[in-house]
Amino acid sequence: MGSWGVNSYENDEAADALDAGYDRACGPIYEELMDDHCPLSFDEVQKKLASPETLEAAIACLIETIPAGLPLESWDALARLAFVGIVVRHAEFAVAIPNEILRQAIEWLEQEDLEWDEATLRRLRRDKERALLERASRTNEPH
Repeated sequence: MGSWGVNSYENDEAADALDAGYDRACGPIYEELMDDHCPLSFDEVQKKLASPETLEAAIACLIETIPAGLPLESWDALARLAFVGIVVRHAEFAVAIPNEILRQAIEWLEQEDLEWDEATLRRLRRDKERALLERASRTNEPH
């Protein structure tokens, strides 16, 4: 796993799926905003374009990297982390996320058993991500 931080989306698998998903959902607009001449940062571009469509496309792009027909319960730890990262990234940008997807991401965060260089920082970040997803889940509940 190529990882450069403690956020769930700061690994190669999640980053690749997010990039491909944004490209698939937003096409030329995403390419234009990602150009070096654009004054927006990478995070600002993703926040500006984040939507249910980019979430769906990023998850679809991740699934395309997994052996065909492999059920969710058989996904490896890196694929699970990438899924969680995609969901967390969209939750950070206040995108409405279907409850089923939120539940799966929360479950996999709770089960995460990967070794991290910065284990304490990752544990703190994982707790923060779980709280974010749980809040998002509560906002989806009928009032």
